[in-house]
Amino acid sequence: MCSRPAGGCCYDAPVSTVNPLAREISAKIVYYGPGLSGKTTTLQHVHGAVRPETRGQLISLSTEGDRTLFFDFLPLKIEQVRGLTLRLQLYTVPGQVFYDATRKLVLNGADGVVFVADSQPAALDSNLESMGNLETNLAELGIDLAAFPLAIQYNKRDLPGVLPVERLRAELNPRGVPELGTVANRGNGVLETLREITRLVVRDLKARQPQRRDPGHALDFSRRAGSEMESQISAAADATAGLPPAPRPTDRAQLVELSFARLFPGRGSAIGAAELAIRERTFGAAVRIVAHAVAEILDGLPATDGASARASLLGLDGREYLRLCRIAARPDATVGEADALFALYLLVAATVKAESV
Repeated sequence: MCSRPAGGCCYDAPVSTVNPLAREISAKIVYYGPGLSGKTTTLQHVHGAVRPETRGQLISLSTEGDRTLFFDFLPLKIEQVRGLTLRLQLYTVPGQVFYDATRKLVLNGADGVVFVADSQPAALDSNLESMGNLETNLAELGIDLAAFPLAIQYNKRDLPGVLPVERLRAELNPRGVPELGTVANRGNGVLETLREITRLVVRDLKARQPQRRDPGHALDFSRRAGSEMESQISAAADATAGLPPAPRPTDRAQLVELSFARLFPGRGSAIGAAELAIRERTFGAAVRIVAHAVAEILDGLPATDGASARASLLGLDGREYLRLCRIAARPDATVGEADALFALYLLVAATVKAESV
C-alpha cells in the first residue's frame, strides 16, 4: 500500500520516495501553464528523446480539439552505476481555466513543477493567471510556492514578436528560479529544463530524507556514461552534493486525498474503486473493475454489432478497448501498474464521453 495514505500521488504513482536499500528514488514532476503553451508538446519531445527501454508509455487524454483534458503521463527510468535508479513520473495539467479541479488532482503529490509559459504578448495575461492559479492550488495543498522546486520554460521563442525574456522574467520569475527559453516542437531547451527541475527535486528530496547512521545505505548520486538524457539527469543529481537543505514549511504527507471520481457525482464509484485498488497495488483487480465498468457503459449505448463498434460510437478507440479486454483476461500476477493506469485512463475517458451522449 502507498506509504502516503492521504493521497499524496495521482494514481498512487511512486512519488516522493527514497529507498536506500533498493537504491531507488522516485519523484513526480508536473508541467503547468496556460492552455496551448506547449506542455504536451514538451512531454512528447521527452518521450521521443529518451531510449525506449528507459521510458514507459505516454498516456494522453485529450479533448476532441486535441487539447489536454486531464493529463499526459510519462514514466522515465534512469539507471545509474554504483548509484541509485531514478524514476521520474512526468505529468501535464489542462491549461483551460474550467478544468481547475483536474489541475488540483494532478498537482497533488507533486515534488516539483515546470511552468511552461507562452512567450507571445497576447498570452501574458494567461501566463500570469496560470502562475497565480499554481500558487493558489499549491497553497490549498499546504505548500508554499516560494519554497517549492520550480523551473520555468519560456516557450515558443522561435515565433516573431515574442516578449523579451527580461519582461517575462520580471512578470513570472521574481524568485529567480532556473529558467530557459524553449521551442518545444523542436525540442530546444526541453531536456535542459528537465535537468534543472530534476536537480531541484533531488536536492529537495535529499533534504527531506532522514539522516541514516549506516553508511552502507547512504545514497550515492554517481554519474555514468550513457545517453544525453541520462547524463543530464545524473549531472543534475551530482550537482546537489554539498548544497544546503532547502526550507520546507509543510509536511506533504498530510495532503488531502483527491480522486477523479469527484468529477462525476453519482457515477464515479467505479473510478474510485479502481483508484483504491491501484493505491493498494492490486493492479489485476483494478483492471477487472475498469473492464466491468466500461462494459456497463457500452451496454447502455444503442445496439450495434459488437463492443468495439459501441466503443467507437462512444468516441473511444476500439483498439484500446480490445487492449483493455486482453489485459483483464490475464492472470493478476502479469498485470502491472502501467496496465492499471491505462485501464483507469480508459474508464475516465469513457465516463467523460458517456456524460456528453
